[in-house]
Amino acid sequence: MRLLSSLGARIYGATALSAALALLLGALLLQAGNRSRDAFGWVAHTQTVIISINTLTSDLGEAESGLRGYLMTGDRGYLSRFDGNLREAETVSAALVTLVADNPEQMRHALSLQRFAQAKAQLMNGAIARARVLGPRQAAVPAERDRARRVMARIMREAETMRQAEHRLMVLRTEEANDHSRTLRLLLLLGCPVLVLLIGAVAWQVRTGMSDPLHQLLDAVTRFGEGDRNARALVDRRLGSREFRRLARAYNDTAERLLAAMDQAQAVRAELADANAELRARGETLQARQQSMELLSGVARRLHAVQDETELDEVLSCFLPKVFPDIAGALYVHNHSRNMLVRRASWGDPGAAPETFAPNQCWALRRGQAHAVDRPGSDMICAHAAGDMPVERLCEPIIAGGEVLGLIYVEGLAEDEQQFRLGVLMENVALALVNDNLRSRLREQSIRDPLTKLFNRRYLEEALQLETARAERNGTSLAVVMADVDHFKRFNDGHGHDAGDTLLRAVAAQIQTHFRHGDIVCRYGGEEFTVIAPGASRDLICRRVADLRRTIRDMTVDHAGQRLGPVTMSFGIDVWAPGSVRAPDTLVVSADRALFRAKRLGRDRIELSTDPTQLHAAE
Repeated sequence: MRLLSSLGARIYGATALSAALALLLGALLLQAGNRSRDAFGWVAHTQTVIISINTLTSDLGEAESGLRGYLMTGDRGYLSRFDGNLREAETVSAALVTLVADNPEQMRHALSLQRFAQAKAQLMNGAIARARVLGPRQAAVPAERDRARRVMARIMREAETMRQAEHRLMVLRTEEANDHSRTLRLLLLLGCPVLVLLIGAVAWQVRTGMSDPLHQLLDAVTRFGEGDRNARALVDRRLGSREFRRLARAYNDTAERLLAAMDQAQAVRAELADANAELRARGETLQARQQSMELLSGVARRLHAVQDETELDEVLSCFLPKVFPDIAGALYVHNHSRNMLVRRASWGDPGAAPETFAPNQCWALRRGQAHAVDRPGSDMICAHAAGDMPVERLCEPIIAGGEVLGLIYVEGLAEDEQQFRLGVLMENVALALVNDNLRSRLREQSIRDPLTKLFNRRYLEEALQLETARAERNGTSLAVVMADVDHFKRFNDGHGHDAGDTLLRAVAAQIQTHFRHGDIVCRYGGEEFTVIAPGASRDLICRRVADLRRTIRDMTVDHAGQRLGPVTMSFGIDVWAPGSVRAPDTLVVSADRALFRAKRLGRDRIELSTDPTQLHAAE
């Protein structure tokens, strides 16, 4: 009690007690700060593992997409990042094993993921090797493709298992960091008031020499607790004793460490937010690419299934607005003479999309490569796209086998995904146009006579069925003319087969010029020709045939420097009129009989069918 009754003893006792409490609080704050820093370090480690897993699956997926594009199209441009992706995947898988070395379960999954990634790389390299030997389209082996799909599925399962485990660890470690941070704040909020209460309890005994230092320390602590990051205790002689100065220094060090821990925690949170934003962006990009591939695959399947130009135009008109919903454009294709480009489809109401234009009006067709104008004045604007439009304009030639088949013109193309869609779409459209041209040529070869370019007998039979049914249904007349070159065998024997072919071509040309565009002119066989004239009356068809007969008789044909001729033809005509009791499908037979009669009566003449309604001849 005597000791306590001494003011000096009280001061030393209060100072010692205050210093001890301050040191204890500082130690606790330091310990809590270190634990919080370690916890946030583990959170950053977990995020690094997640990013490595996503990078590995992304590299393998991108390499697989490039390989698939190469095998489907044969374009080695799809393999531009193939080797780099595989190398990066190998590096990331090895780094991932190192990262999770402290976690036996994750280590097991990481080794499994590394093993399957290596197997996937071997399968894709094997496909590349087969493609180099057999060609891209023959390199795809169903068994190998199924095995690659199973390996990729196993990789995604292992990656997802590791990712979920790391997410759970990240949640636990984040919660642990938050617990340490709360403990730190609790120590700060509880320790300082306890210290203040203790000092206040003995303040009435030790006002002299202790009130001012305590007030300064209390003010610094209070301001720091209220959010003043620069609040520090004064460390000078005004504190009165060495113990107070040590206490002030301890507090200031604790505040600095606490601020450092808070800054570090904030930085970790910012890194986590950036990593999550990047993951979301990559996910959105992959989702957009998947949607593009699904849409373009649907377009490709339909383009490969079209049977004629009409269906091709319908598919393009239906799907082009879906492929490019935010931009406008048009598709142009060369006409048969290749002197004009004709618009086959358009979408999005383009500002400049004429029905036709000449090839020399497009810089892309002149240069044989894409031509883009991102703003007025930056480059030459194509004549077919002229106009004051503040949008990017792009002309992309459609090329297949070194031949320019057409052109895609778009307005407003800018995003990478739209560029990707345009490239894939052009490849499919080019293939569809090639198939359409091939079908057209095959059909022409099947229905055209190769010598005269007229329709052949097969087409005559199909057309006659169609026209007779149409004449009966519509109640219109139908005329059939059978024609034969007189003494053609004698002409062929005298002048040679080449001269005979020249004569047949000249006769075919004259027959075509004497009949309407809608009339059907066919080579029936040898030197015999047939004309189907829908809607022609008996008088009209007779006048036309009479004009043709005179033209053939006056015609001369030059061959190998020799003038051939004269040439005459015989004609047989039959006309079916509405209300006739006979069927119109007998016209060819009746006209052929009339032709035979004309040949028997001396040739170079026209004979009508012996039908009772047609008794007089044309001449």
